[in-house]
Formats: sequence, structure tokens, C-alpha cells
Amino acid sequence: MTAPLKDLRSDLEIRPIASARQFLDLQRAFYRGDRDYVPPITAAEAWQIEPAKNPFFAHAEVTMVAAFRDGRCVGRVSACRDRLHDEFHGDRVGFFGHFEAADEATAAALLEHAARWCRERSATALRGPVDLSTNYKCGLLIDGTAGPPVMMMPYNPKCYADWIEAAGLQKAKDLLALHGTSQSLDRPRMDKLTERITQRTGITLRRVDLRRFDAECRILWDLYERIWERNWGFVPMTEGEFLAQAKDLKKVAHPALLHIAEKEGAPIGFVLALPDTNVGAKACDGRLLPFGWWRFLRAMKQKHLIRVLTLGALPEYRKTGIDMLLMHRVMSQGIDAGFDACEASWILEDNKDMLGPLETLGCTPYRRYRIYERPLT
Repeated sequence: MTAPLKDLRSDLEIRPIASARQFLDLQRAFYRGDRDYVPPITAAEAWQIEPAKNPFFAHAEVTMVAAFRDGRCVGRVSACRDRLHDEFHGDRVGFFGHFEAADEATAAALLEHAARWCRERSATALRGPVDLSTNYKCGLLIDGTAGPPVMMMPYNPKCYADWIEAAGLQKAKDLLALHGTSQSLDRPRMDKLTERITQRTGITLRRVDLRRFDAECRILWDLYERIWERNWGFVPMTEGEFLAQAKDLKKVAHPALLHIAEKEGAPIGFVLALPDTNVGAKACDGRLLPFGWWRFLRAMKQKHLIRVLTLGALPEYRKTGIDMLLMHRVMSQGIDAGFDACEASWILEDNKDMLGPLETLGCTPYRRYRIYERPLT
């Protein structure tokens, strides 16, 4: 017989976790025996939740806690209040993320702990799962094709949705991941279509020059600032955050997957994609030392899937076909470089302007993620 919810909650001890690496590694115990689980590479990811290393903490306050029962970790959660989010959207939202739980009682206790922490810091709503902000891992996997997650995308048991909803949270927005392959892309047809767009618009594309990484980052940052929109959930990164992320991602960057669009020599848009590093993380079980790095690199040589992280264009060039040009370029050059599939993620479920071109290119929605919300009044 299942123990009453209140009894399980009364046995919990919720305490803060100061070590970023320890907090990340707590996740492993919840997925023992799960063939699709990909453990975090804590040595590479810990900086994101370390206040001294991530510029995000200059405008945000974060707490990280874990729940223990009889000395065993049975859950964890983070809670965040981001001043920039409030200023950008004109609201007061608190976020919960890094969510794991062994049972419904623990889930309820952790979500209430996050809600109380956010409420004490003037939040009027709780939203998540969002790890810090939507610029990091976010959403709860609720439906889609089975298999390991792609880099920087969430993975979780199906029961988490029931537990989160039982705690009073409801759907705020769904995010989609689309999948395409070298077989689904009709290259002759799309080559002709994009050639006509190029002739009509005069837009040209070039690769990001990794040899001039700092200079190229300044161009990308300038574009990023000018592309900002008040899309649902979007939070602008500061220049420090943007550069820190770029420096981190450069370690696995491939020149065939990074492109800038120009008009008469002026940058007007960009697309950034990366090889799926989760293949390497799974091969080394998330441990780079002492010899895990060799297994990571060996696995990454088996070119397979790319993830399209972001695509953007200046407002005046949207609906010109520029998104089609950028996606076609990264997919076709990715195929030429030896990759055979791509995931475009994540995209808001109602962003028809982005979903349409992707489906024209042969990409189809194959996974759905959900962000929940409830008021804190």
C-alpha cells in the first residue's frame, strides 16, 4: 500500500547544496537502469550554476536544494528570481528547475519549497521546469519519439507531469523539437528554391570564421541585441553571458554548422548548430577523467546528429525567406560534413513562422516539452 502523501512529506529533510558538481551528480541516482539517460558532464557544466563563474548571477538570485529521507537523496530542485526577466516582461515570475523526485510526496514538497522561496522574493507566479532561464535547459518531456535526449535538452520520467500537475501547476506553453534527416531533405528541390530566394533578395551566407572567434562573436552579439523580441519566455542575455556561452560552445563547434547572413556586406542574421555532444557524454558516462575524455572524443568522431540551437534575423528581413536560407545551408553543409540528421529545438508550439519553413525542409515534430505555471498570490 502506498503511504499517505502527508506521511512521506513529514519524513523529508530539505537542505541546500552548495557544491555545483554535487548538485548535478545527484541526478544520476534517479535514472539507474535507464538506457536512454545521458548523465551530465559535471566538469564541463558546473560553471553554469556557480555564481563566481556565470555572469547570469549578476542579475539573478538562485537557490539549490535536495530532499533526503532516511539519509538518501530522494529529490532536488533549484529556484530562481531573475531581475532581467522581470524588467524585460514587466512581471514577477519565479522559476523552478533541475527538478527530480523519487515520488509524488517529494515532488510536492520540493515544488512548495521553490514556491515559498520565490514568493518571499516578491514573485507572483511560479514557472518551470526552467534551469535558471530559457537560455539554458528548460521544459518537461511529455510526449514524443523514444531515445536519448539531444544536447542541452531535458529528459525525465513520464510520471513527473502527473506530479507537477497534482501540485497545482498547469500548462503555460509547449515547446517542440523537430527532426530531419539526409533522406527527408529534398536537396535538388530545396537548392532551386533557395537559389530563387537568394536571387530575389540579394542575401548571401558565409561561415563563421572560428580563427577570428572574438571578432565574429562581436558581430553575433550585435545581431543578438538587435534581434531581441518579447517572445513568450524569452530572456535577453547580457554581453557577458553571451560571450561565456559562446566560449563554452566553441569547444565542440564545427565550421560547417555556423553561418551568418549578409546583405550588401552587412550582417542581418545567423544560425548556430552544434554536433550532439550527448553521444560523447553517454560514451564516457559523464566522466572526462581520468580516461573518459578519450571515449568522449572517439564517440564524437562518429558523426551523426546536429542540434540547431538558434536562428535569428533582423526584423526588417523576416518573411523574406532568410530563415529558409539559413536552415537549408546548415542542413546541407552538415550533410556534406558527414552528419546524417538534425534536431531543431526548441520552438514555441505556436511559432508558425518558424515551424512552416522547417516542415518545408522535411523536418517533422517528434518531441514535445511543457513549461508549467501557477500563481503565487
